[in-house]
Order: sequence, then structure tokens, then C-alpha cells
Amino acid sequence: MGINILKIGLLITATQFFLASGCNKNDTKPCAMVTPFSFNVTSEFSPQREVYNVGDTIFLNSTFTKNFTNLISNQQVDYSNSVGIGGNFNLLHMDTVNRQIKDGLNNFLLITINGMLSANPNVINLGKVVTFYESNSNYSIKIGIKLLQKGLFYFVLTDLYSNGLIGKNCTNAGFNMTVTNSNKNLNLFQYALGYAPDALLQKSIFCFRVQ
Repeated sequence: MGINILKIGLLITATQFFLASGCNKNDTKPCAMVTPFSFNVTSEFSPQREVYNVGDTIFLNSTFTKNFTNLISNQQVDYSNSVGIGGNFNLLHMDTVNRQIKDGLNNFLLITINGMLSANPNVINLGKVVTFYESNSNYSIKIGIKLLQKGLFYFVLTDLYSNGLIGKNCTNAGFNMTVTNSNKNLNLFQYALGYAPDALLQKSIFCFRVQ
């Protein structure tokens, strides 16, 4: 799978999923031409290492409050009672021989601890659709990823999307996701593929080796 095609998939598949999920039963209608809310959110992969062993487990953690600063209007927003906030969690294998990126889901066992995982019908072997759990004070997801095969890999948690708030039309929102690991091991990406990830990919990537 080429990197340009991959990046397009990262941007559109989550939005397509939530727009297709049906707003009538959730009593909300998103704005058709605009996204009125845009927020910054973060996630982290732990433990933070460059090299892991087969059988180890990496955890994806993301928690954020319901109170945001809207990046569009700079106003404070209480974004409670969403019909669902989610995106794509993609798992990629870096082929060092052919210098290609390949779907990597089959190299891992995913364990849902908090939130929900579901199949992505557009790219079945690339990853999963993630849906965050809403508590009284925040939204969160936690996933355990057990490493089953040796190789060079990277994870991507894409930007998130919500179709809106229950009972409120035109409240759809985009969530700008940043992976906050202090070392994303981008040297492995450069080594495997012969070029560095661009800025869009760098913000949401975590690279590692399994031995």
C-alpha cells in the first residue's frame, strides 16, 4: 500500500464511518458543509521503548475532558452527550526489503480495556475503528496491543470525529489528535522506507521494532 493512498485513507475513513452511522435515531443532524467545532486532543503509547519482544503488550491511552477551547471561535465549549467520538487506529508493517508499507493488523492481538473497537469495512486488515467511552467528566479509550510477530511496525491514531451532540443539530466536531510520546522512533521509519514521515504523519505516529 502506497503512503499517499494510506494518508488519504487515514483522513477520510473515520469521517465516513460516523456520517454513515445514522443521525436520526440519535436525534442530531450535522452541518452539511462545515464543521463548527474543532478541538485538540492527545494520546500516548506505553511503555515507551524502541525495541519490544514477541509477547509484549503496548497500551494505547487517550483521555480528554469534555470542556474544550474551540479552535475555530476560540470560545469554551462543553461537549457533553456526544452521539459518539471516534476515529481509526491503524497498524502498519514496514517492509525493509521492498521499502513498502503493508497492512499490519494480523501481527497483533487487540484487547479492549475501555471504549470500543469495531471492524473498518473499507480497510479490514489495516486496523480498527475506535469509539471513545463517555463518563461523567471525560472521554477515554484504552487498548492493549499484544505483539505477535517480529518486524518493524508503526501505529497511527487518526484525527477523531463526532456527528454531534444528542438533541442538538449542527454540533458536529473534529478532534485534532496528537501522539505525545517523547520519542516516536522516527529513525526506524527512515531506515525502513528511505524517507522521513511528513509533518501530518509525525504528529500521530509511533514506530517500534519487535524481536
